[in-house]
Amino acid sequence: MIFRFVIALQAVFVTLCYGLVARNNNNLQEQFLVKNLPGLYSNIPKDDLPLMFSGQLELYSENKTYYYFWKYADQNKIDIAKNKTIFWLNGGPGCSSMDGALMEAGPFRINDKGEVTYNHGSWHKAADVVFVDQPSGTGFSYSDKYDADLNGVVHEFLRFLDKYFEVFPEDFHNDIYIAGESYAGQYIPYVSKGILDRNRQTDDETKKFNLKGLLIGNGWIAPNEQSLSYLPFAYQAGVVNEKSSKWSSLLDQQEKCQSIVNEINAGTLDKGVNVHNIVNKECEKILNMIMSSSLDRSKDTNEQCINIYDYTLRDSFPSCGMNWPPDLTNVNPFLNDDKVLDLLNVKEHRKWRECSSGVSSHLKNKLEPAVKLLPAILEEIPILLFNGNRDIICNYMGTEDFIKNLEWNGGIGWQTDDDADTTEDLKADKYKGSKLASDWVYDDETVGYIKQSRNLTFVNVFDASHMVPFDKPFVSRSLIDLMLKEYDEDVRDDGKRVFITYPLGTRPKSIPEDEKPSETESDAAVSSATVSDSTSSESTSSTEASDISSTTSRITRLIQLSVICILIWGIYVLYGSYKSRPSSIIKTGPSSGKKKNVQWADQLRSFQEGDTVPEEGESGVPIDHKAGFLAKAYNKLTGSNGEGSGQYVPAPSDDIELAVVDADLSNFEIHSDEEAEESQSPRGPVGSV
Repeated sequence: MIFRFVIALQAVFVTLCYGLVARNNNNLQEQFLVKNLPGLYSNIPKDDLPLMFSGQLELYSENKTYYYFWKYADQNKIDIAKNKTIFWLNGGPGCSSMDGALMEAGPFRINDKGEVTYNHGSWHKAADVVFVDQPSGTGFSYSDKYDADLNGVVHEFLRFLDKYFEVFPEDFHNDIYIAGESYAGQYIPYVSKGILDRNRQTDDETKKFNLKGLLIGNGWIAPNEQSLSYLPFAYQAGVVNEKSSKWSSLLDQQEKCQSIVNEINAGTLDKGVNVHNIVNKECEKILNMIMSSSLDRSKDTNEQCINIYDYTLRDSFPSCGMNWPPDLTNVNPFLNDDKVLDLLNVKEHRKWRECSSGVSSHLKNKLEPAVKLLPAILEEIPILLFNGNRDIICNYMGTEDFIKNLEWNGGIGWQTDDDADTTEDLKADKYKGSKLASDWVYDDETVGYIKQSRNLTFVNVFDASHMVPFDKPFVSRSLIDLMLKEYDEDVRDDGKRVFITYPLGTRPKSIPEDEKPSETESDAAVSSATVSDSTSSESTSSTEASDISSTTSRITRLIQLSVICILIWGIYVLYGSYKSRPSSIIKTGPSSGKKKNVQWADQLRSFQEGDTVPEEGESGVPIDHKAGFLAKAYNKLTGSNGEGSGQYVPAPSDDIELAVVDADLSNFEIHSDEEAEESQSPRGPVGSV
C-alpha cells in the first residue's frame, strides 16, 4: 500500500513538473508532451525520467502528410550533453525508427508485461535524441503520396525540420547530428547534402541548420563494393567453406558480380541499362545463396538457418534473421495498443509494423549511391561510420573496402600526402587502406578498433550485430564521444595508437601545462622522499596517529555541523509557523497591506478571543505555548505538538494494463492497394536492410 502511494505521489509530482515545462514553452509543445506510459513511474529511476514529446507533426495539409517523432531529453544534463540534438533514422527502406527508440539507442525497453524498463546506456544522456519515422508510410508517419526517390525523401525531411523547430524553437541553435543504421546509409548522406546545400543558399545565419556531424551504423552506403564482401566475410566467419554444397556456384556468382562492378566503375556499361538494378539482381543473389548453403535441416526448426544480422545466431528458414531481435515480441503489441498510442499523442491510429514494403516498392527512381556524396560532405563536417563485427548483410569488410577506394580531402583511402612521395604512389593499391588500426578502449576494455583520417572515422565494434546499440548500449553511446573528440590518446610500447573513452561523465580532466609542477618541484619532491629508515619509521607512526586524529576530528565536526543545521532548521520552522498563524477574517485594526497567507485546511486552527483552553498533542499532553525556544524546536522536530502537517491523500491511480495482443510478427493487415504486396516477413525479403 505504501509503495503504491509513493508511486502515485511521484506520478503526480512529475506530471506537475511536465505541466510547468509545457506552460513555460508554448502551446504547440504541450500537445506533444508525454506524461505517462505503462511502467514509467514504477520501473524508471526518478532521476532518469526523461522529458518526452511525441506525436504526428503535420508537414502538408493538402496531401495529409504527417511525420511521427518521439523526442527524449534528459532532465539532469551533464555539461557535455547540453545544446545538442541527435536525429535518429532507421533504414529498410520503410523500417520504423521505433526500432531505434525501443530496442537500441532510446531510454526504454519493453518487458513481458508491456511496460517500459530502463536502458542505462541510452543515448539521451549524451544529447537530446529525436527518433523520426520517415519517409511517409513508415511506422506512424503517413501521407496520401509515397516518395519516389531520395530527392523526395530529402525534401520531406527538410520540411519536417522546419516544422519541428517551430514547435521547439529553443533547439534551433543546438549542434545537430544525424545518426542511424542500415539503409539510413542512403538517407543520411542525402539528407545531409540537402541541409548543407540549403545553408549555402541563404546568407541569413539565423536560418541555417547547425549540422555538426553524421554517425552511420552498419550502413548500406556503397552497394557495389559491399555486395562483393558477402562471400569473403561468410568464408572468414566460417558460414561457408570449400565443402559447402553450393561453393562452386557461389564462386561463379561472385565472379559475375565482380565483372559488373568493374564495368560500372569503369563506365563501360550500356547507357540504357539501370546499373543499380543490375547490382541488386546479380550481386544480391550471393547473399541468398549463402543463406541457402547454410541451411541445416538436421537442427530444430528455429535454428536451421544463419541469422544474417548476427552470424553467431540461427533462425528458421527462410527467415534467416527476420524474427530477430527477440525484443520485437514485446515491442509489436506495445505499439499496437490503443492506450499506449493515446499516451504517445498518436492521433491517427494505424497498425504499427516494423517495416512496410509499400515504402520500398514506391522508392523506385534510383539515384547514384550515397557513397558518391561522402567526399563533398567530408569537406564540411565529420562522418563516423561504425559496424558491428557479427553482421553479414552490412558487414564491416564491405565498409572498409569502399573506404579504401574512396578519394576525399586530398587522399585516397586512409592515406595522406605524408604517406607517399608522388601522386602516382597515392593511387597505387599498396597505399590504399594500409594505415594501422588503433585499439578502442572503453572503461578499461578493448571494445573495437578505429581508423581515422581527414574528417572520416571508421569503428569496428567487437561482439556486436547489425544493431550495435542493441548489443552494446554503453559502448555505442561512447561513439558520441568519438564524434565529439571527447577521448584520450595513448601510444603503446609497440607504437600502436590507442583511443580511450570513459563511461558517461567520468573522463578525467586534463591538467593545463601551466599548472603542472616544474622540474625543480619534482626534484625537490624526490629529494624529500629519500630519508633514512628511522626517519621513515617515525614518519609512518606519526602519519598513522595523524590519520586517527584526523578521523576523530572529522567525526566531531560532522556532529557539530549536524547540531547547527538542526538548530537553524528549528528556527526557520518556528519563524514560518509564527508568520503564517491565521487571523480572523474580520478586521479589528488597521490593515498591514500584506496579502493573506493561504494554508491547507488541516493546518488551520480555530482561535477565539479569550480562549484559554490548552491545546493537546496527539498523545494527549497539553502544549505549552510559553515553552522555551529549544523545547519548541524539539517539538517541531519530533512532531509532538500535534499540529497538522499539510498532508493529503491523492486519488487512487489505477494501474494501466495492456491487453494481450497476438505476437505473430508476420500477421500484418493490408490497409491500401500500395501495401498489398507486403512481405510475409516483417522486414521483407532477405536482403532488406
